[in-house]
Amino acid sequence: MRVRRTMLAALATTAATALAVIVPTSVAEAATFGTPVVVTGQDTGEPGIDVAPDGTLYVNAPTGLLSNLPGSPSFVFRSTDGGASWTQTPADLRANLPGGGDSDVAVDQTDGTVYMSDLWLGSSTVAVSHDRGNTWTANPLGGVPVQDRQWTATPGGGRAYLTYNQLPSGLIVSKSTDGGVVYLPAGVAATPLDRTGCICPPGNIIAEGTSAATDKVGVIYADSSGGVGFAKSTNGALTFTRTTISTTPGADTSTNFPVVANAGGNKLVAVWQEVVNKTTRVRLSTSSNWGTSWSAAKTIVSSGTSVYPWVDAKGGKVAVSLYHTDGAVATPDTAPEGVQWFEQYLESSDGGATFSAPATVDPTVVKTGPICTGGTGCSEDRELLDFQQVVIDGAGHADLTWTRSIDGQENTEIRFVHETS
Repeated sequence: MRVRRTMLAALATTAATALAVIVPTSVAEAATFGTPVVVTGQDTGEPGIDVAPDGTLYVNAPTGLLSNLPGSPSFVFRSTDGGASWTQTPADLRANLPGGGDSDVAVDQTDGTVYMSDLWLGSSTVAVSHDRGNTWTANPLGGVPVQDRQWTATPGGGRAYLTYNQLPSGLIVSKSTDGGVVYLPAGVAATPLDRTGCICPPGNIIAEGTSAATDKVGVIYADSSGGVGFAKSTNGALTFTRTTISTTPGADTSTNFPVVANAGGNKLVAVWQEVVNKTTRVRLSTSSNWGTSWSAAKTIVSSGTSVYPWVDAKGGKVAVSLYHTDGAVATPDTAPEGVQWFEQYLESSDGGATFSAPATVDPTVVKTGPICTGGTGCSEDRELLDFQQVVIDGAGHADLTWTRSIDGQENTEIRFVHETS
């Protein structure tokens, strides 16, 4: 979240760390990338990225929690030339509504409709655009009041889903069936008890289907006992069943958001980070039955220091991006002052069985020195905020977006790069 990670995380405990140079498990040819582009030089962070069926790219980022009154709409940038240039879309009817905390965008993969959610803690402003972000219809009350770290997904057909942490209920999923304007509570994905007392923010949400009554909806989350779980619904988020992706006694899985991607054909891929004995590792698991069961977890990052992994998947391709430094074997918070961080990437062409060697996608240093992952407990070194992202486009190429700290203070920029082969 811009300004703070989350309100509830501030009430609870947000810790942090991460590890890892990527350990290649195959000798497949590494990906190559084009010239990195600056999306915006406005001081923002934790960008999300989505791609429409016509190839239009969207990057969203928060402006700062309630940073302006009466409205504080988060940014949405658009590219129609494969990421070579970017335009900030108008706020339109979002302009005088609250937001600026956490932002997220989801794009209908049939008609390109853009759904957005913009957290302001009391709730989320939800919005929808049918003209690639030129105009918006918006509602400042999306879902149950008092929210923490919301995520958005759409299966298409005018339906959209919103998940968020809400006390005391836990991870709530709200549903819109009117084209993304009104979100009504649908079901509880996971209670605090299901998460062994963890009040940490959830990972992202995925959705697919053809009707409000039969949509598949999934939410990934960490618990407080070294586990990662998945809540699955097959009735449009009315009820959920929960499965365990992984459990590692003694580990902490709540320091970064766990992430799940829908590869199609009932195949899912989950990536998360574990902190064990003051070191970290990035792990991966797959499902061939839309989350009913999961493969044994395997480590894909195990040396050096990394933080904030993200994943996308389509067919047999799995794309993983993260921040990384070779300059230390430590946690991000305890990395030496002089270490340099870079945006890195690895991929699999066989559904996650093997991975290529890592690639640094941009020679420009992302940040120097420690990265604080303690949310509102950070007094410095939190310019990158809490994540970066990767998405696979219709041609099967990876598109990455991340934050660069320009001066080690609050001056940042959002960058983008496209995989060329």
